[in-house]
Amino acid sequence: MTGTERYLAFIIERSHITAVEIAHSPLGKTLTAAGSFDSEIDFDSPEVFKETGMIAREKKFAREIQSFTKRVAAGAHFFSFGLNSKMAMLQQIPVEASLSDEEFELHLQWELKNYFPDGNPEQYVIQPYALVGDDGLPGSNAMIISIKKSFVNFLNNVCQELHGSMHILDIDQFCAESALMFNHPELSGKRTVVIGVDEETLDASLLVNGKNSDIRTIKWSGKDLSVIDQYARDQKADVIFLHGKIVTPKLAEQLIRISTIEVELVDPFKKISLPATIKNVDEIKSRRQEYTAAVGLAVRDEE
Repeated sequence: MTGTERYLAFIIERSHITAVEIAHSPLGKTLTAAGSFDSEIDFDSPEVFKETGMIAREKKFAREIQSFTKRVAAGAHFFSFGLNSKMAMLQQIPVEASLSDEEFELHLQWELKNYFPDGNPEQYVIQPYALVGDDGLPGSNAMIISIKKSFVNFLNNVCQELHGSMHILDIDQFCAESALMFNHPELSGKRTVVIGVDEETLDASLLVNGKNSDIRTIKWSGKDLSVIDQYARDQKADVIFLHGKIVTPKLAEQLIRISTIEVELVDPFKKISLPATIKNVDEIKSRRQEYTAAVGLAVRDEE
């Protein structure tokens, strides 16, 4: 890289949008803007994926982003989006190494039909994501990620409205893992459990040698932290890292009291420069766990 380029990443959680803009230069990564806003669109609603009213929703979301970027002084033309598990199908499946590319494609479509019996595979973007085994080596399982093409088109059209282009589309938990490994490369030698905490669900995943070995969404009451401890013990974890909008030092302390496993909060800005001139920089620092997934998406400059 010879110059500086900005990348703006949005994490979509129902109607709440969290965003981070990071400048990439030969000298490193620098935060240039961050913040959040509430959209008038409920992205967990099935209506979002329907063609009816799609153009109006595209223009509305583009206007909301324009208003937000003006408020936080963001100026990127590369936009990335991280989606929650309700907006995409995530299904872990066994994969036979002997399958040809054509057989594997048919297998993916078969799995999609099992998940969405009334769905048409042609209406989805289907992407396999390889998982490592328990030893950290290439395994026999994969994660299928399926997103409706109508929503991918929606996001592409929004980016065009913003006079930019869509860079990366991913799942928010994978984005959080990217932030963790970017800032803590030393964890590549540990069994690391990453927990994204929401009011009603936990996104739980295991990294072995820095690579994903397991990922799942767990329903929870919002209070019973033993669910996190049990998942980490089942995965034989060395350390648990927490992130998410409602994660606080107090929540981490509560988990520390009931778990024998090391518990840490993700610091997504550990290796990213935070200039004092950024708008609301102190508030951004105090809410750093909320920005974890967005940072992980914004630090990526290529697939």
